[in-house]
Amino acid sequence: MKKEPKKSSARIVIVNLMRGLLVLAFFGALFNDRKLILFISVLAFAITFLPQIIRKYLSIDIPAQFEAMIILFIYGTLLFGEAHGFYSEFWWYGALINLASAAALGAFGFVVMYALHKGDKIRGSPLLIAFLSFCFAVAIGTMWQFFEYFVDIAFGFGLHRVGNVMDDLIMSIIGAFTVSTAGYFYIKNGRVIIISRLIEKLIERNPKLFGKNADSAQGIIDLIGKGESANLEFKSTLRTNLHTNQIDKKIEQSALKTITAYLNSDGGTLLVGVSDKGEILGTDNDSFETKDRLNLHFTNLIKQHIGAEYLPFIKFELANVDGKHVLKVDCTKSNKYVFLKCDKEEDFYIRNGPSNARLTGNALIDYIGNNFNKAA
Repeated sequence: MKKEPKKSSARIVIVNLMRGLLVLAFFGALFNDRKLILFISVLAFAITFLPQIIRKYLSIDIPAQFEAMIILFIYGTLLFGEAHGFYSEFWWYGALINLASAAALGAFGFVVMYALHKGDKIRGSPLLIAFLSFCFAVAIGTMWQFFEYFVDIAFGFGLHRVGNVMDDLIMSIIGAFTVSTAGYFYIKNGRVIIISRLIEKLIERNPKLFGKNADSAQGIIDLIGKGESANLEFKSTLRTNLHTNQIDKKIEQSALKTITAYLNSDGGTLLVGVSDKGEILGTDNDSFETKDRLNLHFTNLIKQHIGAEYLPFIKFELANVDGKHVLKVDCTKSNKYVFLKCDKEEDFYIRNGPSNARLTGNALIDYIGNNFNKAA
């Protein structure tokens, strides 16, 4: 509780210091009759209040990392680009700034699309989410080029005196494509650590924005109160045998059997960190260093034993319930039959009431024929 005020105070000091430097830049530009720096310093000063306005009127809490990117962009454009003449002296500097700004827009676009995806506002493959974030970044980048063009006409600033609009648009496309590609692999594989941490912070601070109501913990408690059923199952741990306190592959396989059965049946929810009696144990017994490590391990389990192509049918999140983290895994029915791969064997499972049933022989053939005839 004592660390949060320090972080807030540090943020306030840094932002106010930046504003003070922008005020100095404004008067310096006014004294030296440098209209472009005058214009940019005023615009930049206004932008420093944007996170605060968003936080107050839209109730969206922006992590400090995003504010830091805004600061770096402002100073990269103003102090180095214009005041120190980097745009004129170094041909690559303008391209670098455009690339960085496009990457930032791409990250913002990805976060927006990912928020809608996580909140079930839109449904689509990781490729579609990445493509939409790419389009968002390119569209905003194009609008910014038009803004610079009309500013040049209105005030004669010459923002495009180095390079041309097409060069800037190409760099915008490259930056947007790079971030969108990284976003695609984050959704599909959970491998992009930097983006995942930023998104995790944004989700934790803005649960309503991501379709996670403040009472999501209560929602899980309500689920637990219903007890296990055909579409709801509890697991005490993801990988640890509580009798031996050792990592046990059979424990992992037990969770994977349930997920496979859900995919082959009518879907369902798996809660990891909850005992069979409904006691909330949390995931600490699995001894993961961070939540990212648990998420990545779980993703790799799905890819290795079920298949990466089935990840779009599986959504999972770590929810804080009574101070303990519970892994909530929601599965929808797959459009193709799913086999669980373990120990060089492939097994087929379906839900049979509150348990999993393994099908073989004619029963397996009949089930696939009746339920996946189009996919087969």
